[in-house]
Amino acid sequence: MTLRVAIAGATGMIGHGIAAALTAAGHRVVTVGRGPGADVRFDLAAPPAGPLEGLRGCDALVHAAGVTDEDFAQPPRARAKTEGAGVLAAAAREAGIRRLAYISSAHVYGPLEGRIDESRPPDPRSDYARAHLAAESLFREAAGSMGGAALLARPCAAYGLPPSLARFARWSLIPFDFPRQALTGRIVLKSHGGQRRNFVSAEGLGNLVGWWLGLAREGVTVANAPGRDEMSVYDFAWLCATISGAVTGRPCEVVRPEPSQPAAPPLEYRTRVGGHLPGPSLEQHVRRLLHALSQETAS
Repeated sequence: MTLRVAIAGATGMIGHGIAAALTAAGHRVVTVGRGPGADVRFDLAAPPAGPLEGLRGCDALVHAAGVTDEDFAQPPRARAKTEGAGVLAAAAREAGIRRLAYISSAHVYGPLEGRIDESRPPDPRSDYARAHLAAESLFREAAGSMGGAALLARPCAAYGLPPSLARFARWSLIPFDFPRQALTGRIVLKSHGGQRRNFVSAEGLGNLVGWWLGLAREGVTVANAPGRDEMSVYDFAWLCATISGAVTGRPCEVVRPEPSQPAAPPLEYRTRVGGHLPGPSLEQHVRRLLHALSQETAS
């Protein structure tokens, strides 16, 4: 069944991957954003008053433009974007959309240590995590108020090739920072790198959304959205260094400070909702990003 799906943040890294996966599955995507090319103009940080007419006729809304770490450099903007998520959910409800999906974060669980599945209660420890949990609540309430369905996806570390490297603003995230550093011949870690992360592709998140859309289920579905690659930050740095060396023919070193505290407990990021999500592997992502960065430098 072909559905009309509105995606907020479709020009961002995660939203772009979700849009690609849903389009490949035969759904029609309606983009929601502040840029002039968006099908529905909407700025989370300064939402318009009144209904969003462009949402009418959509079967589902996916919000993939939540707060980022960078937003908290300007706290008023971070607060406005969180409140904007509530305005967006309300606008979807007014448009008669009964399926609402929010791309949240694993950080709502607190420290990413030990075995984590959807049965672990949230324990947010940062403003970033608390903002995502607050947005989750807004989507829960909006779906519940009309007897609809909500998907709350909680990826740990998402990756994917941004649609525009020039406009991409999340270079502090290690799936992007380490490959870019690798091209300089040296990756410098900010910590010892013993903490583990689960990596999932944006296309994999799109496959999760597509699976959920096919359920036609009421109520709230919380999904951790684990990818198939799980490793320490240090091991990921060496993966980037190794691939970069093979691609460029130049060696790349990894530099890290000595540990200042005991090693973190291992992470097992799991789900009760399904298995690992298909999509490009982490190695494929690193190779693609290195190629794109090299092309950008050459031009």
